[in-house]
Amino acid sequence: MKLLSYVIPAIFLGYIYFNRNPTRNIPPGDTVVSPADGTIQYIKDNRIDIFINLYDIHIQRAPFQGQITNIISKSSMYNVIELETKLGHITIERWAGELARTVTTDVKPYQYIEKGQILGRILLGSHTSITIPPFLSIKVKPYQHVLAGETVLAE
Repeated sequence: MKLLSYVIPAIFLGYIYFNRNPTRNIPPGDTVVSPADGTIQYIKDNRIDIFINLYDIHIQRAPFQGQITNIISKSSMYNVIELETKLGHITIERWAGELARTVTTDVKPYQYIEKGQILGRILLGSHTSITIPPFLSIKVKPYQHVLAGETVLAE
């Protein structure tokens, strides 16, 4: 019984920790911001891959303002959000890790969203990729830590 008095608060505190949602300072202007907290894994052409570890915030945010044109959910572990903006087409891919296996989406097709608005969440460790218009200049480097809605990826 004594063990249970430690386990239940630990589970509750873990739940609070993994569901935190800090306020973000969204940069103004025509910059594309990171859709996720995490570490840049690699950059190839106009695609940027971000690894979200267990300790990062697991909420994803809109990288730019625009209209959602499509949401493709292939399973509870993977989905794609397509966004049409004044800069062009932006695609956000989200994968859940093997442990949690859950991607949630808080937006709908044809909805207009603002830069920094919450798109959804991936539970526990995961991966997010963003594909941006090829004429934009990428401002981040591999292994750099980024914050969703705050870190400028491209302009």
